[in-house]
Amino acid sequence: MASTTPGALKPQPTSMEKRDETAESLRGSQDIEYRYLELETPLPTPCITLPPGPAQSSPPEPPNLEKYTSPFLWPQWRKSMMTYIACGVTALAGYAAGEVSPASEELTKLWGISKVVYNLSITLFCCGFALAPMVLAPFSEINGRRPIFIASGILFVASLIGCGGTQSFAGLLVARFFQGVGGSTFSTMVGGVISDIYHAKDRNTPMALFSGSALFGTGLAPIISGAIITRTTWRWVFYSHAIVSAAFVIIIYFFFKETRGSVLLSRKAAKLNKYYEQLEEAGHHGVILPSEETSEEKCIRRIRWKVKSDEQRASIATMIQISLYRPFHMLLTEPVVFFFSLWVSFSWAVLYLQFSSVPLIFSTNHNFTIEQTGAVFTSITHRHALR
Repeated sequence: MASTTPGALKPQPTSMEKRDETAESLRGSQDIEYRYLELETPLPTPCITLPPGPAQSSPPEPPNLEKYTSPFLWPQWRKSMMTYIACGVTALAGYAAGEVSPASEELTKLWGISKVVYNLSITLFCCGFALAPMVLAPFSEINGRRPIFIASGILFVASLIGCGGTQSFAGLLVARFFQGVGGSTFSTMVGGVISDIYHAKDRNTPMALFSGSALFGTGLAPIISGAIITRTTWRWVFYSHAIVSAAFVIIIYFFFKETRGSVLLSRKAAKLNKYYEQLEEAGHHGVILPSEETSEEKCIRRIRWKVKSDEQRASIATMIQISLYRPFHMLLTEPVVFFFSLWVSFSWAVLYLQFSSVPLIFSTNHNFTIEQTGAVFTSITHRHALR
């Protein structure tokens, strides 16, 4: 058998008579041939002579390539688990947007500021949430989704602790900005995760869960925050959120697998090339190429794998520059993008306006308490739960 499935690698022993001839012809005499690797590429079989000859040692164990399997080929249970984790952290990011609203009356009195100034805590959160993805996106292309998720999660938890522990409004603003930076990944990159693991025809349900979870978390925040402030202090609004978010970071660390195909492919190529080098160091040279099985004199080659995306990728500085420039270029030059963005910005403005208008109207006109005012936001959560 001269080829294997993409997730397996089985050495092919050669006969004792041909061992010395093969080793002699390949050892240092044949140039390495570089070939492009894809996730579905059938892997050639290493040519291993058994038992090892005088100039050879036992071959190394072949690498386990199962974790480099294409995410499209994952079992349904794993895809569902990844989707639920991604939607969970998306809800946490949406929760962060509205959690400061119930504490407005207490904190404006504590720090002697107006409610208009207090709303800067929402504004700076949105600024961090909007600007960070333009810088973080290129790093996900190079390093993958998982490291960015973990790093952003740690920043998100740290900023929540900072919000809860701050003694000044300025400290709250700084912490809220970085909270937006950390939470942005949990919203903007989840769509990429879904496209990494589902084919286009299968994305409807996961994308509906993703979009619904963002607004579900946004509506849930005033409800829970109002109950917390009524029973404890405003600081526990952030501390409780930090505890739940830290639990999700731990879940991501242990259960969230890399989904970016190009990153998996680069890691797979590096693992295979290292294995081939170890084989040659042990005196076992060459692989049997699948297309040349019928002619053994021509089938043995020294190869290494390379990945097209690695060669085509620009420098990180160039990628960040493009990521910063392209959104504004498309916004100003593409009418479809401009008007769609205008509609989306209006929709989000209406949503965020409710964080100030609902408490003001219901507390003034109907004498609602903080907890009762938060209950008004159940309309948002019910809408997206029934979606």
